[in-house]
Amino acid sequence: MSTDELDVRIRAGDGTTLPELTESLLAELLGGDDPFIELSRDDTHLISARTLPDGVYQLDHRAGAVTDQFQLYTPDRELVRDVLWSWLADDRWWHTGVAWFPVNPEVPELRAVHDEMSGLLDGLGVLDGLESSLGEIESSMDDALARADALLADNTEGEDA
Repeated sequence: MSTDELDVRIRAGDGTTLPELTESLLAELLGGDDPFIELSRDDTHLISARTLPDGVYQLDHRAGAVTDQFQLYTPDRELVRDVLWSWLADDRWWHTGVAWFPVNPEVPELRAVHDEMSGLLDGLGVLDGLESSLGEIESSMDDALARADALLADNTEGEDA
């Protein structure tokens, strides 16, 4: 199916934009090394599928505002293919034939902030070794408190005499 006729953008997991999509190519993309695909119309209507590490597929779709986002999880690759193909063909089955669950509107916002912050910090190494530094600070604080306790104890013994 040509995307020119449908005004649909198809993006594979490696970022490649595909000029067209067939059912066999869709099945191949879903079973590949980087199984992610996103189909979108006018930046506000999109559907995407990705394979999670445990082999379960996560499908997301958004229609309009970010708050109108829905998800479903399934281990069934054929169902994922059928849902994506139905969306691409503008057949309403993709929407009515499966159980979509609304996504809390804060989740996409948090994901966007996380991605933005990750992008800003990539390669900076600002937080590298932070855990060991905190351990050293904690150890120094413990030593300082122990020394203060010892000085206080010496001081109170001197006053008692």
